[in-house]
Amino acid sequence: MSLNNDDIDRLVIGYREEFTPDVEQGLHRLRRSLREGGTVVRPIQSAPKSTSRRTFLGIAAAVALLVGCLSIFYFNQDNRTYLSNPDRAFAMFDLPDGSQLTLQQGATVSYDADTYNTATRDLTLAGQAYFEVQPDAARPFLVQHAAGVLRVTGTAFNLRTESDLLEVEVSEGAVILEQNGKRMQVAARECGLLAPGQPMVHKPAPNLNHHAWRTGELKFDHTPIDEVLSYFYDNWSIECTWAEGAACDYTVSGKYQSGDAGAVLSDIAKLGGATLTPMDDSGKRYTLSGPCTE
Repeated sequence: MSLNNDDIDRLVIGYREEFTPDVEQGLHRLRRSLREGGTVVRPIQSAPKSTSRRTFLGIAAAVALLVGCLSIFYFNQDNRTYLSNPDRAFAMFDLPDGSQLTLQQGATVSYDADTYNTATRDLTLAGQAYFEVQPDAARPFLVQHAAGVLRVTGTAFNLRTESDLLEVEVSEGAVILEQNGKRMQVAARECGLLAPGQPMVHKPAPNLNHHAWRTGELKFDHTPIDEVLSYFYDNWSIECTWAEGAACDYTVSGKYQSGDAGAVLSDIAKLGGATLTPMDDSGKRYTLSGPCTE
């Protein structure tokens, strides 16, 4: 089901006068996100004291309708709140402390509904997300993971987690990675990596290419081809491997729009004289072959 501007206006007209948040700004953000293929969800934690039960139920019903139409999940289970994006390109949520996050397709965030934003702001992430954390030095923002902990007081960063990996790329401010009693700061335009049993990795990230799943941009400056291919996997789970005996070593420079990852990969392959071949119809698996040049 698709929503146009009139549909959205009808959903909120019943509580526009009594509900205190800036509805116009929220609608503007929702419409912009729908145009861009994403989704904005504003979870409501509890009714304001001045709001009647009838009004609040109307608000909840409108939000539930929006959430259901947009295939986004926001629910509580075993005293934990889950924010999930099963099938949209991306989905934006507000956390109870005012922080914001954008979930990539397939990603889920969860936190304890009772303790979040008390002494700390603890949550877990499965998948990839972009966070804009509200500054609060008294209540650190913590992302727990098997490989270690990411600690923040207020900043913006991209975070990717797998079962045995946590990777952060910071766009504003700085974060702290903690592992086995050791700490490592990762500042703006830097990347940090944690994996169980492995030393912490810290490296520059001047082009913020790990944000490409959200920004749609990749930028390279004499970047080795194997590193370039790793960004396609990190951002979109696209596997691109060399055919047997065809491995090449060349660098890539330029700025690319990633609306069609296959087309971008094909252009990058041609830079080295290689040919890109799909391995199936998924758009997720490719091979590179052919003679290569610098």
